[in-house]
Amino acid sequence: MKLVTAETMRGLDRFTIESIGVPGCVLMEAAGAAVARAAMRFPATRDTRRVLVVSGPGNNGGDGFVAARHLADAGFDVVTALLCPRTVYSGDSLANLKALEWFGVPVIEAPGGLPDETVAWATEAIVVDAIFGTGLTRPVTGVYADTIDILNTLPGPCLAVDIPSGIDSDTGAVLGTAFKADVTVTFGAAKIGHYVWPGRGHCGEITVVPIGIPAKLLERADDLRLLGPGEIRAAFAPRPPDSYKNTFGHVAVIGGMVGKTGAALLCGMASVRSGAGLTTLVTTAQSGASLEGRCPDLMIECPLSTSGDWLVVDEAALKGVLDHKGSVVAGPGLGTRPGTSALIASVIGCGLPTVFDADALNVMASEHDLSVRLRPGTVITPHPGEAARMLGTDTATVQAQRLRAARQLADATGAVTVLKGAGSIIASPDGRLAVSNSGTPAMAVAGAGDVLAGMIGALLARGIPSFDAACAAVELHGVTGTVAAARLGDHGVAATDLVELIPEATRIACDGLVGPDRIEGSDD
Repeated sequence: MKLVTAETMRGLDRFTIESIGVPGCVLMEAAGAAVARAAMRFPATRDTRRVLVVSGPGNNGGDGFVAARHLADAGFDVVTALLCPRTVYSGDSLANLKALEWFGVPVIEAPGGLPDETVAWATEAIVVDAIFGTGLTRPVTGVYADTIDILNTLPGPCLAVDIPSGIDSDTGAVLGTAFKADVTVTFGAAKIGHYVWPGRGHCGEITVVPIGIPAKLLERADDLRLLGPGEIRAAFAPRPPDSYKNTFGHVAVIGGMVGKTGAALLCGMASVRSGAGLTTLVTTAQSGASLEGRCPDLMIECPLSTSGDWLVVDEAALKGVLDHKGSVVAGPGLGTRPGTSALIASVIGCGLPTVFDADALNVMASEHDLSVRLRPGTVITPHPGEAARMLGTDTATVQAQRLRAARQLADATGAVTVLKGAGSIIASPDGRLAVSNSGTPAMAVAGAGDVLAGMIGALLARGIPSFDAACAAVELHGVTGTVAAARLGDHGVAATDLVELIPEATRIACDGLVGPDRIEGSDD
């Protein structure tokens, strides 16, 4: 599914109205009616017939007026509150405001904030946020911020019109404060801010409704991609009947120093479970001895050694190990001891499709000259802390502007960047962007990132381009976590569980048993 920016959506609206000739009032009517239908679904599970619609000064407020009219006509007890004087409304919004009088909907002008009696009445109401739409770019202040904060304290079900007020629709950032919705009804196409955190956490269930913008116009928009099962199906097509192990590539996993052998083992097994034909762990002789026999599916090579605090690389032996490999994953359990930067430089120089993860990224953060030497086809997989170190900032800044951070890393390193976390973002240096909505908090466990790195490595070894490989692996990783949580619960899922369930998750995704959020009128 495609996600669009506010500018793209405005352009589609404008073209539909001015060039195609569909009146703006028709689009507003369709939007507001969809909001009303969504609000009507709440009483099936929540015992309330009251609705408070809070409207701001723009077309978002007009959508709220239409919704209020339809709800009142359906027998709901509706009150509309205006956070600005009536005189600011014009055009379609003003026409729909005036129409409320014929339907007996009380309209409260509240430019100074909601009256206490209205707030008290709304404690048993559905709350509809029609304050700001997708055009908000500045922090919410004054009466608007105060009202949003009050609405967030009300116990009833909450519905946002187009996007929760206070969320930047292009980035998902919270602009000061933001409405917290149980359901968000958006129009034509989902927006980027619906699926990029922290905005995703304010949207609840997201429903996309058609309002009259031609589908072929929406198909041309390509601002950002929301990942889904299609990425997995493309990467895991049926195997040809004459396949053999070399058909599916050979992955080299470099890491697993003493005390962290488990990270390399998880990565290697994830590579196997993700369809790699062969996987070799590349480590020191001491680690190799402890790994020997623990997993008969993996081979072990030992061109690395330690001397005191230093990591020593036998360059000729490493070159021999990497010859004829399909991809490299460097970093799981690697450590950051002196000499590691020389190893990373050797991996960069080998020219293979490479995933840099974990400690490899931490070394890059302190050796900035390494990052600018990354080759096309490289994938980096930082979590927010690692991303912050690479960007010279802090984790809170990365998390507040995740899309920007992913873009910055892709631009700075020249590598496809997977910014891990809730709503993992994939950014390509050529400008392509994707975000995943799959996954579960049950995956917040040590080793989950090592599993993802192995999954990406397996797809790279099969010749899948780096951006596509990263997208498919991230989505499959999230589906695997969802399967694990369904079987084991949110507490106690281990990275080893993720490894074991990769094949089942692949089958579920390829069979079409998982899908994106709700699209009105769709069978998804």
